[in-house]
Formats: sequence, C-alpha cells, structure tokens
Amino acid sequence: MTPISTTNAGALGPVLQSWRTTTAVRVFALSLATGSALSGNDPVESAPMLVVLALAAAVGSLLEWMTRNRPAHWHAVGEAVAVTTLVVTTESIQALGAYLAVPPIVAGVRHGLVTTLNVFLLSCLTVAATLAADPPSGVLSHIASALPWLAIGLGVGMLASWQSRSTRSLTARQAPYAAAHQLMARVHQLASSGWLGLNSTALAADLDTALRAATGCARSTIFVVEPDETLRALNGGEDVARLAEEIRTPRHQRTPGAAVVPLRGTRHTWGYCVLVGVPRWTPELDELAQDVADEFAVRLDTAVLFDDVRTLATSEERNRIAREMHDGVAQEIVGLGYIVDEIASVSDDEQTRELASELRSEITRLVSEIRFSIFDLRHDVTDGRLAASLADYAREVSHATGLRVHLSLAESGPPLPPRAATEVLRVAQEAIANVRKHSRARNLWVTLESDGSNLDLTVEDDGVGNAGPRDHHWGLQTMRERAANVGAQLAVTPRHDGGTVVSLRSPTAAPPEGDNAHGHHRATG
Repeated sequence: MTPISTTNAGALGPVLQSWRTTTAVRVFALSLATGSALSGNDPVESAPMLVVLALAAAVGSLLEWMTRNRPAHWHAVGEAVAVTTLVVTTESIQALGAYLAVPPIVAGVRHGLVTTLNVFLLSCLTVAATLAADPPSGVLSHIASALPWLAIGLGVGMLASWQSRSTRSLTARQAPYAAAHQLMARVHQLASSGWLGLNSTALAADLDTALRAATGCARSTIFVVEPDETLRALNGGEDVARLAEEIRTPRHQRTPGAAVVPLRGTRHTWGYCVLVGVPRWTPELDELAQDVADEFAVRLDTAVLFDDVRTLATSEERNRIAREMHDGVAQEIVGLGYIVDEIASVSDDEQTRELASELRSEITRLVSEIRFSIFDLRHDVTDGRLAASLADYAREVSHATGLRVHLSLAESGPPLPPRAATEVLRVAQEAIANVRKHSRARNLWVTLESDGSNLDLTVEDDGVGNAGPRDHHWGLQTMRERAANVGAQLAVTPRHDGGTVVSLRSPTAAPPEGDNAHGHHRATG
C-alpha cells in the first residue's frame, strides 16, 4: 500500500462512517415505506412513488459522497424540499410518510443541530405550502399523517447531531493536519523516486540551462522571494546584488540586454529569473522565456519548500542524537572511568595500576571525542553567516586541543542559501575533525572566500599527510556527497610543506571584489 492510499484512508475514516450511516438511514426508511405500502389497501398505486423515492435516495447518497470532503448544507435543504413535496402530494402519504423523517436525520448526522432545526422547519413549511397550493380532500388527515414522521425525524436528528458532534469537531481539527500529511506523503514519494528530484540547486541550474538554450542569453540568475520580501539567489555570480536591482527597476530603465521573467505559483509570484546578454529582447523571446519558467516553476517552488522542511527536520534530528549521546553513552563511559579509578586506588599490583592508567587515558580520550561529536551535531550556521560559524568552531577546536588555528574568512554579499551554508560547514567540520584526530598537526589553516553565490573553502594542516580514503571510514565520501549537493567540487591533495589540503570550490569560484563586510584574519592559539 502506498503512502497516499494510507493517508486517504485515515483522512476519510470519519467521513466514510457518516456517509454509511446516512445511507443506512435512507435504506431503512425506504424499506419501512415499502413494507407499509405492501401491507396497505392498494400497493400498486404506491409503486411509482416508491421508485421515485428510491431514485431520490440514490441521488442524495451520491451527492453526499461526491462532496464528502466539503459537506454542503444545500444538499440537505434540497432533499428536504423534494422529498416532502413528493410524499405530501401523493394519496399514499400514510404509507410513504416514513421517508419524511430522513432529511432531518441526515442533517443531524452530517451537519449538526442548527441544520437539523432548519431542515425540520423547511419541511413543515413545504408541507403547508404544498397543501395550500393544491388542497386535497382530507387536508387534516394529510397533516396528521405527516407531522408524526417529521417529529420523529426532528428528535432522531437532534440526537444524532449531539452524538456526532465530537466526531465532526475532531474531523475539523484534524483536517489541516490530514491535508499536510497527504501533501508530505506525496512529496516524500516524489523525492524518493529516481525520476524527479527535489534539489533546488540542481533544478536552478537546469532552469538556467533551459533559459540559455531557449533565448540565447549569456546566463540567468534565479531569485527566490523570502518571507521578509528579500531576494535570495539560487545560483549566480559576483554581480548578484546588481542583478537583484533589475527586478525592482522599471522595464524601460533596465540594463540593455537584461530581462526579468517571473516564477509564478498558483496564487502569487514567488521568484524571478534575471536574464542577461541578449542584444534585443522581443515579445516572442519574452513569451518563450516565460513558457520555460512556467515549466520549472512548480517543481522549483516545491524544491525550495522541501529544502526548508528538510533543514528543519535534519536540525531536529541532529539535536535529538546529540541529546541521546550526552544522556546515554557519554554518561555510561564516564561511569566506567570512575570504576577504573577505583580499581587503580585499591590495587597493590603495579602492573594493574599501569593498565588502569592506560585504560583511564583511553576513556578520557573517548569522552573527549564524544563531546566533540555532540558539539559537531549541535553546531549550525548562525545568522545566515558561514564565516561566524566557522570562526566559532575553529576557536572551540583550538581551545580543546591546543592546535594553532589560522583563519582567513572573507564573506561578502548576501548570505549563502541556508542549505548550501550548512553543507559547507559540515565539510569544514569533517576536514577539521580529520586533522584533529589523525594528522598530528601543530597548525591548521582555514580559508573561506564567498560572495553569496560562489565559494572557495580550504582547510590545510602541517601534519603527517596521507589523507586518502580508508576502509570502513566514510568521511571523505560524505564530504564528496555534500559538495555534490551544493554543486561544488571537492579536492584532497598533499600540501607542499607536508600535510594535507582539502579544498571545496564552486565551479566558477572567484575571490570577492571590494570590501569584505565580514572578513576575519587572525590566528587562534
């Protein structure tokens, strides 16, 4: 069973139950009317009306099923008027009157007390209007035959509305969550399939390629409108800020060869494509670019939203693992250390004390590694700036290990996209952790240059080198996967003076121009 069918079954449970109940009420009332007609003096005369009532019951049930997710009160009102008119105008009202109770009962099950009272009053008015328009012989007998069934319908409908109130309230409270669950199940299915990815960076690159092929532009930059109305580039170069200004500039004042194509959602414009490098824009080119943008808009919008959801879920999961490590295995290993200390203090054997001392040192090392792992899990990009997070992380490593860390962090322009910044931080953490654990280095150099779109990250050490992949160690593979996620290239090479160089660069990485608003040049020791 697929996630979608499971979700639908859960969401339709209360609705399906109420539909079955109202259908059973109609069938029971129709059966009761049929039995009364067959036991009467002239069952043949009632047969056509029974067929009409059966059709009315089928139509009522069908309309309820078709609108099961959006209950419509007019169905109950229409059924009350139609059924009451049909029954009252027939001479077999005494036999068929049982069906008059159906509309108020259905209203009670489906809609509640207010609709039940309204349907009852409307049925009474319909009885009065029908009899007044064409008074039959024995008007009082018609009224006497109709009123008891209407009263029964009102009583049962009020009871049903009270009994089903909690179910309707629960359904109403769960409706937004059911819709969200169904949507997330669909997104999960799409993200898990091989034919449709939800990687905003890759989709932005694909859109850029498609726009260049369709219009002949030199390049395009895709912007997303954030909730605070700021613009965030999913791709681009050093002139992202200038291109963002093209969006706010009137068309006749834009840079020659530049055009802005909106990314349109179902209800609003959620982003823009800024295209540059076309000598002359024509209405045909505008229309062609808009068609390409519309083709990618829904997928790219979904990918951007999915990135946010994935980031929140990943952060929560990392924090959960950090809490479990701190409260579980870390505390147990600390407890083992106390036991080893006790063994060393009570033993008179020199060899036992030496072994206990070695074991105590190893336990201390393990506890230190676990604390570093917890710190890695909890450390995230703060205020959208990667440089500040790298500086904090390097400062903590230097303080805990005595490793001399040299920082050169130059971050200008808008912040990197949240997912890209997080992935770059994780690559830096893994590279620094390898230096700390394996290189026996004295110095660590961390260099970052970013203009908001392109980046160049380098982590160097003066250790023993030999940083190739090892069996059953997945650090290097994980770094390569993270680099691929942000469209960057990872290289691990020997350092000319000994040690290792880990570099992460976007394909068009270049040093930022102008002043660095967030530059850091210092050594931490």
